[in-house]
Amino acid sequence: MPRSDAAGLLSRPNRLTVRMRLTLTYALLFAVAGSIMLALIYAFMRYVPTYAITAVRADAAMDGATWLQATVPTEAAGAATYQPVEGLTSANGAAALVVSDQSDILNTLLVWSLIVLVVLAAASAWGGWILSGRLLRPLHEINVAAQRAATGSFDHRVALAGPRDEITDLSDTFDHMLERLDRSFRAHQRFAANASHELRTPLATTQAMLDVAATSDDLDEQTVRGLIARLRETNTRSIQTVEAVLDLADLEHSELRGENVALGELASEACVAAASAARARGIDCTAEVQDLAVWGDEAMLHQLCGNLLQNAVRHNVDGGFVRVSVRRSGGPAGGTVVLRVENSGESIPADVVARLTEPFYRAGGRVARGPERSRGLGLAIVESIAEVHGAALELTARSEGGLVVTVTFPPRRPDADAASSTQRAVTTRSPRAHTKKPARVNAP
Repeated sequence: MPRSDAAGLLSRPNRLTVRMRLTLTYALLFAVAGSIMLALIYAFMRYVPTYAITAVRADAAMDGATWLQATVPTEAAGAATYQPVEGLTSANGAAALVVSDQSDILNTLLVWSLIVLVVLAAASAWGGWILSGRLLRPLHEINVAAQRAATGSFDHRVALAGPRDEITDLSDTFDHMLERLDRSFRAHQRFAANASHELRTPLATTQAMLDVAATSDDLDEQTVRGLIARLRETNTRSIQTVEAVLDLADLEHSELRGENVALGELASEACVAAASAARARGIDCTAEVQDLAVWGDEAMLHQLCGNLLQNAVRHNVDGGFVRVSVRRSGGPAGGTVVLRVENSGESIPADVVARLTEPFYRAGGRVARGPERSRGLGLAIVESIAEVHGAALELTARSEGGLVVTVTFPPRRPDADAASSTQRAVTTRSPRAHTKKPARVNAP
């Protein structure tokens, strides 16, 4: 936390806790509501009824009790005021309430109402304290999880139980955020470790070759040329690795500036581009595509198709196959566009398939196997491009060996055609030729 922010937090005045403020709010609202009700009752008793007292005192034996029957006349009625009688008791022996005039009734009502109001206000404050504590307990758990996350620990979860409400929704959202942060943090840790290893290995190789050259006095011209060639190859591979890392970083922070892109044509072009490497190993590369367009960035989608085809050829067996297809799934108006790349190859365990999109992860390990050794970034870049386009990437291991990669693009936006026309009016890129029928491309 910056020093200025920390100083600002320390300089904040101390306030009552949220629980105390809620409690006082409950009690104050109850007191205000009770006071209003008391005022209305007092006004009603003051101005509405007519009081009269002129009934005569009479003793009537009824179940052994002594009764006082009286009415209270008002001064407006012209009746005389009744004076209290000393020694008057009720049937159970308690002192009887003797009313002399109208103010006695109002004063008695006011005193007892205020007493009841104070008692109920205190009870409401106590209930508000208990209720606010229960309501704020989940926020305390969320605060604990946030404090632990601030220290770099993302393994704590709030996991609130109980009925679904705003607090549990907040808890679930916070837990989901912590889970994503945990995955992202671990992925970045692995990425940093793998990137360091990938860059350190060629540098160490270069250092070793330079040391050999520096300590050898009898190097002939052929040896020097071979050493220079190896140094150049190592340096080129380091540059390619750094460029791939930069591409991956750019994709994670890039914004999509889309247009209508003929995905079928891009897949066909990628198949043709991989034909040379496929032909050298006897791999049959075919593409059966439909003339379908998706909303996206053409350069990114070109890289996506190219990476998928390169991986399909590189991680294959001699004499194998690569099949590429682009088709529509669902209705013609709102259906999705599916790019599917299937290749033969060695069997891949399920746990390995789940990690193939991790940067620098290679199913065959880090040991080089020929000139087409992978950098382990191809599928990571594919996943990033798919996420930018809102597409779903799915990797499935074939039971016979090999892999099936499926990229499902969402339906085009309703304004895609209009936006694409606007972009084509200001771009210098030449439009692509489109075909009306499905095309099948065989690698020569």
